[in-house]
Amino acid sequence: MENKDKNKKASFFEREGFYIILFVCLCIVAVVAALTTKNNKRVQSKPQTAQVQKVDVKEENDVAKALKEETQKKTYNNAVEVKKGTQSKTVARKTQIEPVKNGSKGLAVSKSKDPNFIKPVDGEVVMKYSLVPIHWETSGTDRPHFGINIKAKAGAPVKAVSDGEVKSVEEGAFGVTVTIYHPEYGKRTVYANLDKNVKVKVGDKVSQGKEIGKVGTTAIRGSNEKYGKEFLHFEVLKGSKGDAQSTSENPEKYVKY
Repeated sequence: MENKDKNKKASFFEREGFYIILFVCLCIVAVVAALTTKNNKRVQSKPQTAQVQKVDVKEENDVAKALKEETQKKTYNNAVEVKKGTQSKTVARKTQIEPVKNGSKGLAVSKSKDPNFIKPVDGEVVMKYSLVPIHWETSGTDRPHFGINIKAKAGAPVKAVSDGEVKSVEEGAFGVTVTIYHPEYGKRTVYANLDKNVKVKVGDKVSQGKEIGKVGTTAIRGSNEKYGKEFLHFEVLKGSKGDAQSTSENPEKYVKY
């Protein structure tokens, strides 16, 4: 009887033991698989985090760069607008009419106004204005002529072409020379080869048509040209100062002969 019970128990453990071992093995496999999967997720999550961080840094850099470019663009545009505004104000300021003291009477200043000049002397233009060098018989050289030479007899009256102020009375290559500034037009007129007995001095206010002197023969330059020594050398210059070469204009633009 005892042997029979022992055989039954041994048979039970042999049969059930197989399933127990199989169950334990499956549990071990499941645990190993779970641990492996968890480790893989950890490994995969690290690059993704780094990638996300890289993307975030790149986006932040792009945003910062865009903001910097926008700021620079606004600064540049503002500078251009300020510059344009300054230029506009400067142009407006140049064309503005301002009073200039002239004793008890004021003269208006407007550089944009066309001069209303009269003839400085009656006569004929015998040498024209030319920025291109022309031949001078007197010196035997070629040089520009920054004015016009008007043939007139010695002693003929020379008149101010417009209201103005005498800026200089001197003697040079073109002889005795008087320069008058006309603030109304922002121009100077030059009268040369005058007789030494001029009728004005520096600082005098002259009105249009006032006699400032007479045609003379005091010039050295142009004194041996074919038209002779008796002529008026006349120039029109822009502004209140500057040499003839950089500021001259053709006098026949304003005075018709």
